[in-house]
Amino acid sequence: MICSKKVALSLLTLSAAAIAAFFLYSKGYLRHGSFKKKPSSQCKKDIISKLPDDILVSIISHLPVKCGIRTSILSNRWWNLYRYVSTVKLECRDLLGSRYDRHRPPKFTVYFDEDKFHDTNLVIVSAIRFLRLRFSSTIRYFHLSCCFYKVTPDQLKEFFCTLRVEKLALSCGCYLRASVVEISVYNLSQITSLQYLKLSLCTLVPISNTQYSSLQIISLSHVKIKDGTIESIFSNCLVLRSLRIGNCKCPSKLCFKGPNLQLKSLCINNCKGVNRIEFDASSLVLFEFSGREMVDFIFEHVPQLQSISLYTFKENNVPYACSRLAKDLPRLKSLTFVARGDHFQGSVKSMGINMFNNLRRLDLSLYSGSQIDLLLLTSFLRSCPLLQEFHLNTNFVDIIGPEVKKQEEVIIHSELKKMEISGFVGTENEIEFASYILKSATCLEKMVISRCLKKYTGSARRRSRFETPWSEEMRRTIHARLQGKAISEAALVVIQYHTTAHIEDDNWGRTEDDCMIFA
Repeated sequence: MICSKKVALSLLTLSAAAIAAFFLYSKGYLRHGSFKKKPSSQCKKDIISKLPDDILVSIISHLPVKCGIRTSILSNRWWNLYRYVSTVKLECRDLLGSRYDRHRPPKFTVYFDEDKFHDTNLVIVSAIRFLRLRFSSTIRYFHLSCCFYKVTPDQLKEFFCTLRVEKLALSCGCYLRASVVEISVYNLSQITSLQYLKLSLCTLVPISNTQYSSLQIISLSHVKIKDGTIESIFSNCLVLRSLRIGNCKCPSKLCFKGPNLQLKSLCINNCKGVNRIEFDASSLVLFEFSGREMVDFIFEHVPQLQSISLYTFKENNVPYACSRLAKDLPRLKSLTFVARGDHFQGSVKSMGINMFNNLRRLDLSLYSGSQIDLLLLTSFLRSCPLLQEFHLNTNFVDIIGPEVKKQEEVIIHSELKKMEISGFVGTENEIEFASYILKSATCLEKMVISRCLKKYTGSARRRSRFETPWSEEMRRTIHARLQGKAISEAALVVIQYHTTAHIEDDNWGRTEDDCMIFA
């Protein structure tokens, strides 16, 4: 009850703040050059200014940064309140004006000298001046997107030394131009309060000496990573627990090693240049990799690694996932991988599958390939004796039709409790596979059969896409063929035949109007 009251009060506060901000902006009080003091005879009671400071700061936080600063001229009550806004987002347009022409000096505000345009980077200078105004208060989240044009090393050093933030999102390129600025790990270590960093469109270089940092989460996007940078990050960020590298240009070999490495989560997505990754991370729990081609994984010491995701959309990753991975990671509990349907079928037939003796969760997505037989998945299930949850997505795969032979041998799967099949068209082969699961899973609690396709997007999240619903006749056929087949008395079968596109976490929620449910 107390939590509900707090939530309601928070929503009420945000609504009031948004309405007040819209009122001030729409009346022109915060637009440049539009504030005019009215005669006292025409003045009305100032109700908004009587609100508590927290609400006024919340009002300012809903305004653009320039408009938020201009609230200081409304009255003495509003003076300096903008300095206590905890979230600040700045772009070149905010600092240089919306009429900026990259080929001509822009019309600057009162903060800037137009004559200095060709000698220095006015964006970084204005950002430093803004941060100095906020030096007495810590910014929780600071987002800066600018081109860092002609920035000097001294300016860059001063910028990072001036920052007092907990979370920093720094994009060194914008609508004006791309950036070639180099940022070193030393620069980042100058922000003593920094815990979260999102860095993009720059070059990241290492340092030779040690500068300890409080960073816990780092996300790199479209960054050129120089040799030794990853090692430099780990030697300086001793409490780093999450690292995400996406669309970056990397050295050929990446090493995630360190005597005191606290890294728990590592994601490498669509990076160029890397062909070998070495691990010696005693605290690593989750690893995700996606790219055009497979790389050579060397797991030297990863005793805590429980979850791994693999997605290579050019090279066949099934042989590695079905053979070597089980040997490298015998303690693995969760496996997610995406593969071409024909790659999967060919590899399973030719080489078989090694035992995953500790695997509890399997998320398999098969996409665009020749016709496949889903009953081959029964061999995968036999290699996972402790499997409890199985998600299967057949994305643009041609399933073999009625000519397929039925599975004669039924092997009991005593641990399987949850089964989901998405992209279910309703072919004979699909129905036979679903029927096999119902007849073999003695402890099955729930089976979800969905018409929509689901694309895995990483970190246990999947994107659903709307598909043409089944016909009424197909729904009845699926229901009739599966009803009464479950060996488990507690099994609940949910047939989802009408859904909308959305992003969801792993859950089994559904509504009564888009499902057919039977025991």
